[in-house]
Amino acid sequence: MKRFPFLAVLISSVLLAAVVLFLERVEQPVEKRTLPKAKEPETPKQPAILLPLPPVSPEEKHEGRKIAIIIDDIGFDLRVVEELAEMKAPIAFAVLPFTPHAAKAAERLHAAGKEILLHLPMEPHSYPKHNPGEGALFTGMTGEAIRKQVATDLAAVPYVSGVNNHMGSRFMEDKSKLAIVMEELMKRGLFFVDSRTTPRSGGREAAAKAGVRFAARAVFIDHEKGYDNALQNLTHLAQPGSGRPEPLLLIGHPRPGTVRALREVLPAWRNGGVQVISISTYMEGAASGEKLASGRKNLK
Repeated sequence: MKRFPFLAVLISSVLLAAVVLFLERVEQPVEKRTLPKAKEPETPKQPAILLPLPPVSPEEKHEGRKIAIIIDDIGFDLRVVEELAEMKAPIAFAVLPFTPHAAKAAERLHAAGKEILLHLPMEPHSYPKHNPGEGALFTGMTGEAIRKQVATDLAAVPYVSGVNNHMGSRFMEDKSKLAIVMEELMKRGLFFVDSRTTPRSGGREAAAKAGVRFAARAVFIDHEKGYDNALQNLTHLAQPGSGRPEPLLLIGHPRPGTVRALREVLPAWRNGGVQVISISTYMEGAASGEKLASGRKNLK
């Protein structure tokens, strides 16, 4: 019987194992590959605020535009009053008499250092379709009735330093009735701001005859409602060197879009050298003979 070659098989196995071990210890070339870069976490996108204010050099900042702002129609909503009271700017507020929160709103804003105006209701051409509200002056009233109503309206709003008209496109065209109003303001040392709800306003002439300090609205911030429109008006008018270097008097309303636009634009104004001044400071400039904006054609 032929014997199995056990020794030969054993030697062959040992040699094969040695070769495999040697090959495993030899460094093999690694194929070069381009590994994908780790994806960076996305930054949450914030709503874009379009503030087209050009950079202002330090030497230009003292020449920045001066702007006075009045917010009309105060007295209906105390929540918006709280929000406006916190704004770091000397904005003035025109309070409608006999609205649900007229006195409280004036108290809160005065405590916050804000200036208060009486937003005096006057007859519009569209009356009775558009009612100016309680306390309004009408062209059909007697002189005595007008004097009494002005006194009553002023008593309804504390801390008043001036007056501006609410509506009033018809009343502001009646120079004889305006003269009576201006006489009452002169007695009390109050100024008058013409909201310019009609291009035929007799406010400037009547104020001059009575010796009342006078100014006229340049632009309505929110003649067209909405945040985008208010922001566009504010940023466009605020640009230094935009061809209107005189101080501007702006009027707006306590609408959500307007409040949001003001809150966002005020820091940009400060950084761009734009100065928000009080309405009293603006009136002092008017009294000293500064050239003030005569107003645009957009009407309330």
